[in-house]
Amino acid sequence: MQNVYLISDVNNGGKTYLEYLLPALNALRDDYHCIVLQTPTTGVSQQEAQSILKCPVEEVELSFFQTLKSEIVIANDAYVARLLDDSNFCIFIAHGNVGMPLRDKYYCAELMSYWDAIVSSSRSLFDLIGTGLKLYRQDKQSGRLTSMFETSRSDLRKTSLVSLLPVKVPENFSAPPDFQRTPGEYVVGLLPTQMGICESGASLFENIADVINSVKSQIPHARFILRPYMTDFESPYVQEICEQLAPYDWITLDTTGQSSKAFYRQCDTVITDASSGGVSFMLNTCRLPVYYVPNANDGHPIVTAWLDQMGGLLPIANNGEVLKAIIGEIESLPPQAHFLMYQDFCEKEYSGLQHPDQVFLELVQQQHQSRYRYGVVGPAGDVNTGLINAAATAHE
Repeated sequence: MQNVYLISDVNNGGKTYLEYLLPALNALRDDYHCIVLQTPTTGVSQQEAQSILKCPVEEVELSFFQTLKSEIVIANDAYVARLLDDSNFCIFIAHGNVGMPLRDKYYCAELMSYWDAIVSSSRSLFDLIGTGLKLYRQDKQSGRLTSMFETSRSDLRKTSLVSLLPVKVPENFSAPPDFQRTPGEYVVGLLPTQMGICESGASLFENIADVINSVKSQIPHARFILRPYMTDFESPYVQEICEQLAPYDWITLDTTGQSSKAFYRQCDTVITDASSGGVSFMLNTCRLPVYYVPNANDGHPIVTAWLDQMGGLLPIANNGEVLKAIIGEIESLPPQAHFLMYQDFCEKEYSGLQHPDQVFLELVQQQHQSRYRYGVVGPAGDVNTGLINAAATAHE
């Protein structure tokens, strides 16, 4: 059987990021010899990883990746590709189920440009990835941008953008699910994305007082669970904020390392600055999140594009007064209203996309000829989109 290497390398990514490999592994394990590798910094032990993935997992150092030649490699960390030889066909599983309002005008293309294929769900995410790759490669070609890394692998290559249904989400809800609420309680999850992702002044940490006070003024009995990004617990700035919040018994700091799904189950809603976890909360619970994207982002090309994409699809607040109004409305909405917005979002972002089992198997077999390509970005930044419709029609 042909080898396929699956790599887990997200720093302190825990179970949340390890699970991104599971759909690919399930799709391929009957037809390929799947070799799963993880580095020592993932925050998951070898035994835990083997239990989650239900297969052997080998722990290796980053230097091992440089020894791979002419292999198919799938990874959950965009950083990995720059370590790989040009002879490998490399597939990155992008994180999240929606685009994010990032400060980076290249939308992380400095890392993603080394991949042969990028797999993810959601039309908005692919639009932002494609835009970032296009601008990055154009600036590289013109000399306006130099490489961040020393590597033998080219970042000016053909990259296929491959679409599929969300990889970590259960089947779509067909009706509003039962939601057990405790009378007199309302739990708000605070989900800041990783430090440095948002524009200056736009992170949830920088606006934490305004966010909490706005919610409490509208729902006095609200309780909060703050879940910082895994690696941000090491930040002195985040540590200081956590210390300032510690005296309030109605604010809990999530240090459990539990999975995202366990966190979502505790919350009535989730407020985030940019994390795709806001949408993941909705997809897992059929309840609405709130995105807090303040005016500090005015005029930024990626943030503006994201706001244009998500306007009308997600509750978005740009200041405390708007947040207060939104949170009050969400708290009073019946389950059917949450369900209707959930349905509308899924229709616009995911309709027509295919199950991961189909997509990963064909991608490994057909590579750049996969009929599930949503688009292709060429070495010079030229973009060809809309391929999935033509390919699907031809296949039928």
